[in-house]
Amino acid sequence: MHESRARILVVDDDANLLNLLVDTLSGVGYQAMGVPDSVTALERLKNETFDLMISDIKMSGMDGIGLLKRVRRYYPRMPVLLITGYPSAEMIGRASADGFLAKPFRISHIEELIESTLAGKPERITGTLRRIMVVDDDDSFRETLTDMLRTNNYVPLSASNSEEALRELDNGDIDAVITDIRMPATDGITLMNKIKEKNPEMAVILTTGFASQYEIDSDPTLASADGFLQKPFKAESIIGLLDQLSVAPADRSG
Repeated sequence: MHESRARILVVDDDANLLNLLVDTLSGVGYQAMGVPDSVTALERLKNETFDLMISDIKMSGMDGIGLLKRVRRYYPRMPVLLITGYPSAEMIGRASADGFLAKPFRISHIEELIESTLAGKPERITGTLRRIMVVDDDDSFRETLTDMLRTNNYVPLSASNSEEALRELDNGDIDAVITDIRMPATDGITLMNKIKEKNPEMAVILTTGFASQYEIDSDPTLASADGFLQKPFKAESIIGLLDQLSVAPADRSG
């Protein structure tokens, strides 16, 4: 019997596999509930609290990756495991799941993965930065940066402009924002100021390919930024900055 009695939501449109997983997980001590599709899963998540979700990827209607994206937006602290009969690097690259299970799988394997995922759960709810919003109107740069963050175990979200970013910030739990300065309509500095007005503690990192046009150390418009990076930058630069910002403010000077 698992002392945590973790509540697990299982999502699969294959009734036989759904029942097998629910019965097996219940039999080893979890509180497992099964639903047949993504829409029902989202309805359950609105009204009940779960410690972990397991979802098949290939489902009719909204597939598992679509469901994962909704869960990451509205329930960012809940770990998600994806089941698939068609694992591929491309598919895995499109998802930010906490783990994958390829069909056919052993029940002992899924139990081990659940335990290791739940064991890492407290790490996700500390003060460290995890969910990062990337705002840039350059599709190629935005996708490259989100892939870079995902590879380094962050949960990236993306927006192509400031207005979209502000909507996402209102809808979800975001730990930090990385935004380009030069964007049409509302620029990155204005976006940063709007974010800081609502949440002064939100970390905002500015990026630009035109660093020579800004006096980084003396420009008052940049004073609120928590970091400044000139494009192109290496993965080590942004990951190092995020690591530094994850430290409690009182400890950063040390």
